[in-house]
Formats: sequence, C-alpha cells, structure tokens
Amino acid sequence: MVELSETFQLECDELDKDHQKLVDMVNEIVEMLDGDQPETCKDKVREFVNFTKGHFSREERFLSKMNYPDVAKHCKHHRQLGEKMEHMIEFTDSVGDNEMARESLKRELVFFVMDDVITTDLEFKGFIGDEAE
Repeated sequence: MVELSETFQLECDELDKDHQKLVDMVNEIVEMLDGDQPETCKDKVREFVNFTKGHFSREERFLSKMNYPDVAKHCKHHRQLGEKMEHMIEFTDSVGDNEMARESLKRELVFFVMDDVITTDLEFKGFIGDEAE
C-alpha cells in the first residue's frame, strides 16, 4: 500500500487532494490485482489515467498562475508521462491470466504516483511557500 506522508504535501489544498486521490486509486487497483478478479481493474486504471490527465491540467494552470519559472519543464514532464499511462492501460489486457503483467502494472502504478508525480512536484513546493509569504 502507498501512503502519502506529510513530507509529500505541497500545502496547496487542491493539489494535495488530487495527490491523495491518486494514491487512493493506486491502492484500490493494487487490491483488485491481488484479489480474485484482477481483470476487473481495467476500468479503474482508465479512471486513474483520466483523473491524472485532469490533475496535470489543474497543476499546470496553478503553476502558470503562480508564475513558476520552470512551468514549461514541468509541463514537458507531464507530456512524457503520457506514454507510461498508455502502457498501464495495455497491461490491463493481460492481468487476468498473467502474473507478470499484474506485478508489472502494480510496479508501474506505484512508481508513477510516487516518483513521477509526487516527488517531481516537490521541486516546486518551496516556490509555492515563497509565493504564499
């Protein structure tokens, strides 16, 4: 199970709520994959991908509004994550009868939400704090 510690909170309610929802969704998908019917996770993975895309849009608008100097770099990073999200959806085609696909999907989801989404966002946490003062 993935947990979102206070260290990863950006102190921006909208983005912190999004991150918590992403973590909750990943945990729910992992439970589905570990359960008796892993093939039922396909819709939830699509929901995760769609929510993530919406989160990226909200985050990019927020960073632009705050005049974050590296917003273009952050947006580029989001675009690069699109391919990873498509791979997650592809994995769902095989999870019903393939243990390796289930494990790969779990790894991808956890890595994606922790390293690619949350850790990268910590790069602008200090900027948000500076702007709020």
